[in-house]
Amino acid sequence: MIDSPKLPSTRGQRFAWCLYDFANSSFPTVIVTAIYVRYFKGVVVASPDPGYSDWLWGMSNSLAALIVFLSAPLLGSIADLAGRKRLFLVAATFLCVIGTSLLALTEAGTVAAAIVFFVIAVIGFESASVFYNSFLPQLATSETMGRLSGQGWALGYIGGLGCLLAAGAMVPEQIRWVPVLVAAWYLIFALPAFRVLKDKRADSARGAGSYVSQAISRIKKTLLTAKSNPAFNKFLISYFFYNNAVNTIIVFAVAFSGDSLGFTVKESILLMIVMNVIAAPGAYFFGKIADAVGAKRTLVATLVMWLTVVAGAMLAAWPELFTFEAAKGVFWAVAGLASLCIGAVQATSRSFIGQMAPPGQSAEFYGFQAFAGKSSAVAGPIAFGLASDVFDSQLAGVASTGLFFAVGLALLLRVPSFKNQTA
Repeated sequence: MIDSPKLPSTRGQRFAWCLYDFANSSFPTVIVTAIYVRYFKGVVVASPDPGYSDWLWGMSNSLAALIVFLSAPLLGSIADLAGRKRLFLVAATFLCVIGTSLLALTEAGTVAAAIVFFVIAVIGFESASVFYNSFLPQLATSETMGRLSGQGWALGYIGGLGCLLAAGAMVPEQIRWVPVLVAAWYLIFALPAFRVLKDKRADSARGAGSYVSQAISRIKKTLLTAKSNPAFNKFLISYFFYNNAVNTIIVFAVAFSGDSLGFTVKESILLMIVMNVIAAPGAYFFGKIADAVGAKRTLVATLVMWLTVVAGAMLAAWPELFTFEAAKGVFWAVAGLASLCIGAVQATSRSFIGQMAPPGQSAEFYGFQAFAGKSSAVAGPIAFGLASDVFDSQLAGVASTGLFFAVGLALLLRVPSFKNQTA
């Protein structure tokens, strides 16, 4: 952990904050990307048409994203005003834990229940991320946010890997109970953050209604005075596009490898293990690079890498271009590059927002980040699922993902420099 007398936090607080990444990474790694997605498609839906199950999975993710998209800025602003970010973090975490646990009740034919429970879990996870991220400016200076953010993401990939290994031992015989393992993992390792992270208390006590009205007024003021922070607004537009692509890849990576390249469940788990092993040091080192050369320059480099990933994935799955085994080999190489990118782009984006947020408005600004990210995620998974269904090929969905990366990169190049940025 970063250790300097100039930092506004203790080593224990920074470690507990990073450990929360270790805790919550179990959910996207095991539930969204690696194991439950295969259970949902193969057992709960069990449709002979992969495009139909892609559509349902994409719709479920998009429904949850829509709710987060509508609520995140308001909840973030209320948390800032009330000085209760930790309380909001705890509540959202328990919502995800409960929703995840309920997924263990799903079985063949319980499609509606699976969608409801999954949506609840995603809402909790994404909302908790807003409040968790908002502690970053309290724990590090603008010069060290990239490094601490990268350390959190790196520890998160280690946590996701650990939970994935434990869940892999339950496949296939006990696969139904994997969500219970994930929920327990998330809750247990989140407890230190609940204990040591401290709120900046509100100046005076107010009623809940007063906080809501003030939060709405402050959001309106922020929107009406958007011209006063052009860097933040231009960045959010860019983030809208490239984060759409990142979310879509997270949602459909394992489904794509299984449907288009013939990966078995065991191979998919191995894929996620390898990706997490590579992603952890990638997030850490790119966080240090962001502090050294600037978040913008680091993001530009990672988006160029993402475009290479998309092109490689399309080549790997292109009909009759490679033999079956050669196509898998190409995809493994592409997955390795993607592993370096995914932690880098997420950690750097998080520190970028932390540097932009004015004092006392970190949760609100991370709420706007969730607003931009989840508004894009509403369209992304649905677009992938629809393209896969309409064109009867997941290549169409991958192509749309590449387009979002390209637009995000073009817009990011127009974001001006600010504060300690060197690009």
